[in-house]
Amino acid sequence: MRFIVAMFAAILPRRWWPPIERHLPVRQAAVMSGIATFLLAIAIGLPAFLAFAQANAGRAIDMMLEATGWRSPTTGASPVSVEAAQASWVGGFPAIFVFAFFTPIGLLATYLAFTGWFRAISPVFDDARGDPLLTMIDAVALRWRGRRDERRATEARHRLEGEEVADRVMSGASAGIPGAEIVVVTSRQKAGWVEGAFVITQEKWYRIGSPVERHTPNGLRTLYPLNVVGQMEVLRKGIRYVLPETIGDKPLQSHPPAAE
Repeated sequence: MRFIVAMFAAILPRRWWPPIERHLPVRQAAVMSGIATFLLAIAIGLPAFLAFAQANAGRAIDMMLEATGWRSPTTGASPVSVEAAQASWVGGFPAIFVFAFFTPIGLLATYLAFTGWFRAISPVFDDARGDPLLTMIDAVALRWRGRRDERRATEARHRLEGEEVADRVMSGASAGIPGAEIVVVTSRQKAGWVEGAFVITQEKWYRIGSPVERHTPNGLRTLYPLNVVGQMEVLRKGIRYVLPETIGDKPLQSHPPAAE
């Protein structure tokens, strides 16, 4: 019973498997799950295709009988020409492709057959996978949820930061970071400004220290401590930044965060 349940679980996207595998042998059941899906496609598609082909052949025969005068035309219908009857007969030869790709049940059977075969052989290459359509839907949902969470986090942070204002540059002592030569105080986090990155100003090159966040009366601020780069250091990638003409010496006031 556990193996049968695991066969159903193997249909789920692969990223869902680890917690399920604590209770069910999902990876071991992946091959049989794919084979069962392929057999289900045959069970669904074969009878439906035979009925579809028989109906097409019946229509072609009826048209040929009417066109050759062996059967009276349907009441109210236009007379059928021999050419139209022949075209209908010839058009029945690719019926399997029409059924597989242009009918709902044919599309379902085709999808199950191909994905079942794919999922059955994937574990042979140590790459077992769940159903491709469910995996794609899960990936889209995961990406959407990630963007939503990121947007909500950004909005929440902007509420803490308050109105966006111009950067402020202070001495390290005034900002409460004595080890820094200067400190850039921003109302928004700067993309690429990470510890160890180089900042190229109009006069000097600086290296960014460990950024610090601090609550002030005007909102949350990010402090980037900068120290002058030694002349023997190799610059691989730099961030250009225009420093203000003056560096403020008024101490930065801290303020406890507002209770939510």
